[in-house]
Amino acid sequence: MTWCDRGLPKIYTRSGDKGYTTLPLFKTRVPKDHLALEVMGTLDELNSYIGLARSLLPRDREELARIDDDLREIQSKLFRVGSMIIGFADRARITREDVEWLEKRIDEISGEVKLFVFVLPTGHRAASALHVARTICRRLERRIVSLTRLFPGVIDEVVLEYINRLSDYLYAVALYVNHVLGVGEEELKW
Repeated sequence: MTWCDRGLPKIYTRSGDKGYTTLPLFKTRVPKDHLALEVMGTLDELNSYIGLARSLLPRDREELARIDDDLREIQSKLFRVGSMIIGFADRARITREDVEWLEKRIDEISGEVKLFVFVLPTGHRAASALHVARTICRRLERRIVSLTRLFPGVIDEVVLEYINRLSDYLYAVALYVNHVLGVGEEELKW
């Protein structure tokens, strides 16, 4: 018996086959290349890359267990960001405390590694994936800025603060992963 034979919904609806989808934020159907959907797609890409980085973290290093826990929590919070962006603001929200949590974690990591250096984004596979996640996070930030300029007041400003701080966190944690694993950073030679 298949999933659908048991009366459960199908994953496909065919409602987007003409290039439009429903976006609760705008209470109407919008083209699939709408800027809000570009933001959501970039958010999904970021969350997936964080998942990839988690899968690459060595499981035998206790120092990295907290990083894995952090990244899992961040993945959950990114779903909250998405719900706020598409218009489900009544659901779990990102708050100023979430931004402060990232700042606290960055401060803790900064005691372990030099953060104020330019490095080539490389090293251990997990660190390299975190560097890619950081660049996706920066693109997400740019897309959110574009969306808020086009539709002022639509997105709570704490979302932008959280995404901005998250890119800093991803940079710091990439350096930390390399540090813990004894992979030297390749500092930029000017």
